[in-house]
Amino acid sequence: MRGRPSGEIKTAMDDKTQKRTCAKALDLIGSAVDEMFLAPGRIMTFFQSRRKTDWQHYAREVAFYEEQRYVKDPRKFFVLPAEPPDYTVETQASYQSGFYQVLSFPSLYEPQNPYVRDRYLGYAENRRGYLVRWTHGDTPRKTVLCVHGFMMGAPREAERMFKIRALFSMGLDVALFIQPFHWKRVAGPRAARRVYLTPGDAAFTNECVAHSIYDLENCFCLLKKLGATDIGLIGASLGGYVTGIYICVSARAKFAAMMVPALTLLRPMSPDAFLKRAPFDSKWRARVCRAADFHSPLHLQPRIPADTILVVASRGDRLCPIEPVEQLKLRWNLSRCHCRTGGHWLVFDKIRGRAWYGLLRDMNFMEG
Repeated sequence: MRGRPSGEIKTAMDDKTQKRTCAKALDLIGSAVDEMFLAPGRIMTFFQSRRKTDWQHYAREVAFYEEQRYVKDPRKFFVLPAEPPDYTVETQASYQSGFYQVLSFPSLYEPQNPYVRDRYLGYAENRRGYLVRWTHGDTPRKTVLCVHGFMMGAPREAERMFKIRALFSMGLDVALFIQPFHWKRVAGPRAARRVYLTPGDAAFTNECVAHSIYDLENCFCLLKKLGATDIGLIGASLGGYVTGIYICVSARAKFAAMMVPALTLLRPMSPDAFLKRAPFDSKWRARVCRAADFHSPLHLQPRIPADTILVVASRGDRLCPIEPVEQLKLRWNLSRCHCRTGGHWLVFDKIRGRAWYGLLRDMNFMEG
């Protein structure tokens, strides 16, 4: 047998090198776009890090999670509602061949942490949950339940992000879970939504995450009550984080797609500048970081089969870095894990669409 001529081998190697170089350049462009989006947040984080703080009370807030052993056993931190909530149809309008609905329901989540409970429950708008539906309104349908990202809770934003019109045209019902402190769940300007992820406010953010899981279960219960058959999950960014946790505490989802998922809430907005102002040592700061990170999907194991989980990340992503995704792939033994060229917002390939629609076909949510 004759091998390939050396000239052909060299040409092939040159082509691969050129493609890798081009991909790295595109990753850098994607990263640069991410940095532009991050700049206002970094400025706000700087000013938030200077806020007046009762450090003794703060220390009690964050110590609670270690004292209750949630840091060692994260699954125990999450509570789920015992039964479906009552609901109200707040809005209904025609949508293609079906209906667009906004359902609201009482959200009865009680923060686990007594030191933050009154502050958390002081946001009255957040004590009502919302589920948005795009439904055919005829026979029971398979349903895709979407979980939006940070600052992205408006239904019109979600409709574009998750390409809901296309999913609906495939015969699927689609729903959107509104996370705590988003859309109608917080009063004031758009910036008020940032309370979910205030850098350094570990206890408050922990309760936001637990509240997300509680109300996501409420949405599953409501959809079942309304006649949905199989329900699959897709979450993006912060929504990917919540989706990853949910499938570790519940086996309800037929599949889960985690798109450019956050897998740690300590990056990219680090709490270091805030914590270094505290009159405590570096060991204490490390304990605070553990108390802020214990609920990451990286510290949990999924309750649904690994081959029903899809993860799509971007190599140049500065908001949700790819390194934790690579760790998750190994820890969860994922076969459906893909890396895109580009960043969080700007990408240069069609991997996400191919992987997503491939998952829907394999899960029998679409034909062909």
